[in-house]
Amino acid sequence: MIILKGYQEKAVERLIEYTCDALQAPNRRIQLLLKAPTGAGKTVTMAAFISQLVQEVILRPNLPRDLAFIWIAPNTLHLQSYESLKGFYSELNELRTIQLDELGGNTLLQPKDLLFVNWSSVDKEKNTFRQENEKGFNLETLIENTYLQGTEIIVVIDEAHLSAFTGEQAKKVLKLVDAKIEISVTATPRITPDMNVVIPRQKVVAAQMIKKGVKLNSDLSEEEQKGEMLDLHLLRKAMQKRDLIAREYQKAGIDINPLLLIQLPSEIATLTEEDKSKRLVMENYLAGDFGITTQNHELAVWLSDSKDKVNLEGIEKPNAIQKVLIFKQAISQGWDCPRAAVLIIFREIGNPTFGVQTVGRILRMPQQRHYENDDLDFGYVYTNIQNKVIQVVADDLDYFSLQVAKRKTGLTYNELKASFIINDRANPGYLLSDFERIFYKLVEEQYNVVQVPERNLLTPEEETEIHRIEENNRNAFISRMWDLNVDEIEITIPTNIMADVYEANTLIDAHDHMGHFSKTQAELSDMVDRFCYDSITRLNKSKSWKVLRQTLIQFVEYYLSFDEFKARKILLCGMNQPRLIELITNALEHYDTWQKEKGNKNKRVEDKNWQVPEERYYPEIYQKQEFVEGHVLEPFYEYKSVSTPEKAFAELLEKNKQYIEWWYKNGDKGKEHFSISYTNSAGELALFYVDFIIRFKMAPQASLIQRLRNQIPKLQKSTTLLSPIWRVRIIRILMLNLSAGLSFLKLSVMS
Repeated sequence: MIILKGYQEKAVERLIEYTCDALQAPNRRIQLLLKAPTGAGKTVTMAAFISQLVQEVILRPNLPRDLAFIWIAPNTLHLQSYESLKGFYSELNELRTIQLDELGGNTLLQPKDLLFVNWSSVDKEKNTFRQENEKGFNLETLIENTYLQGTEIIVVIDEAHLSAFTGEQAKKVLKLVDAKIEISVTATPRITPDMNVVIPRQKVVAAQMIKKGVKLNSDLSEEEQKGEMLDLHLLRKAMQKRDLIAREYQKAGIDINPLLLIQLPSEIATLTEEDKSKRLVMENYLAGDFGITTQNHELAVWLSDSKDKVNLEGIEKPNAIQKVLIFKQAISQGWDCPRAAVLIIFREIGNPTFGVQTVGRILRMPQQRHYENDDLDFGYVYTNIQNKVIQVVADDLDYFSLQVAKRKTGLTYNELKASFIINDRANPGYLLSDFERIFYKLVEEQYNVVQVPERNLLTPEEETEIHRIEENNRNAFISRMWDLNVDEIEITIPTNIMADVYEANTLIDAHDHMGHFSKTQAELSDMVDRFCYDSITRLNKSKSWKVLRQTLIQFVEYYLSFDEFKARKILLCGMNQPRLIELITNALEHYDTWQKEKGNKNKRVEDKNWQVPEERYYPEIYQKQEFVEGHVLEPFYEYKSVSTPEKAFAELLEKNKQYIEWWYKNGDKGKEHFSISYTNSAGELALFYVDFIIRFKMAPQASLIQRLRNQIPKLQKSTTLLSPIWRVRIIRILMLNLSAGLSFLKLSVMS
């Protein structure tokens, strides 16, 4: 069973809506895009999307119900996806996952078939599956036969950024398939169609699926090199970082052996003399200084030549023996090894998207959670090329934390009690089984009924009591205008109408041409499904309607003692539906209230000791500010879109630095920054991140306190969100712990 993260659920919902819209459009080869960073779970998201889509088209009128899918991927990624999705769909028994050799000579895709294809097996006309043969077993015949039986095809293009999918051969193949929809899946798209779903990297980080960022050339300094070859110095620093991470895992009791990746320099697939030389140097240094060799299995090699694939078995396992992997290009696409933590790049990256794909190998969190330890929550890249050569697409610029500020030495740093919020069970955006209890309680309160006991070897007296409860319950519903004697459900549709469908804006009066048609049990079942689907509001329809359906069918059984066949008719009866919809609406509101209350109860505040960090990495959205002397981290990096009040207060602190030992500009989210817990206006626990933390040289003089107080009204005028309550809070925080020479200040307010 796949449990999706929140951002994955939202992506699936948007993909479903776009796909349903596209299926109703007249044109073909409609382009969709799923853009998600490496580690976001693109395959899982697409698996859930396809699974929900085959159910969704049944519930929505005017959509083709018979869909088949072709999943195209480069290299051997189609096998990786095939194995992953085969296990998933075999549990649900929803789709048939197949490869070309499993077609068995039957050149036809059945509805709910998912065919996995290696791109290189179909991208050229000389390929076996593209050539004509006596049995007609080729791609062209497969497509033709599938369309002849009325099945639509949707193509999924995995790693769609690769040039293989954008060249002339790709265009010919995709034109031949002529799919209704082509869905590109990639972290770095070359083009963006109108219908695109983007999973922001920040959402994936917040879900703790990937690391908070990547630190480039961490702790690298000219002084430490001491005449050593730069390449060897980079390797030594990278190994030190790998070993540090290994020790931190060990301290935390986590059985993970971090992996160092070394990428050889040349752009081409085959090994160049430079590659061979670099590999020899690396292997000799690893063996001599660290005792890491292919013989003791701690060194693995993954190169294009088959004889240069060494010690790869089991390398993805968290505690695998391999410590270092030497590789070239192939690893940048689809390889999943979450324990990979450090990367050395010995090359000039010409393709900007290729850099992101390669760096993505060290972004996954091994246990899909952050450890609140920067050594474990960041990836590390060491490279011998200049920063300007590393081009990263705009959306991913903050992968690289190029700017580091370090804490000044020789100063006093207090330990402060900071707060953070733990929520053991976040509220999902769909119906849980608890909805049944809420719905039944509402029914009992509104209709004064009780559930009918189960019949099981009853005495005559107990049987009489059950009949009495059944009669009372049914009379209670009948008295509220429910029709419980529904023999059949009819629908009325226009019949025998002559119309000119080519004439626009024609009005047809069909009052005298309405036919009444009874529905079969199978049709009634579909109608109940669609009614439940349409009745869900504000929640995920696709994940909630089945819970609602079960609740309604059991509601009729538990309180009225009718079986499912009778229940469908009662639920769909036009006379009953207004009262049923009212019950559902009220129950959903009660459920929403219950979820919020439960979410708040599950939240709790925990305290921890906090100090100004020894170092802090700033992404590209911050810029270094010169001539700032009082900030405790140097250099001082300021947010490019800093607010006017914050900038003004920083300037005020600098003007009064004779009274101040240091000041610190705090972050506004994350456990690594200082925060205070409070209860917001909605009665929910929240965190209050102070903007400034100040340590005075001594208890502040009255004149300085007055100047700070005088500054607050000015800041209040500039910050329109400030309410009188927050003005009081600011003054209290500002004056907190003045006797210890320490104070905090919050200028901006959470809305």
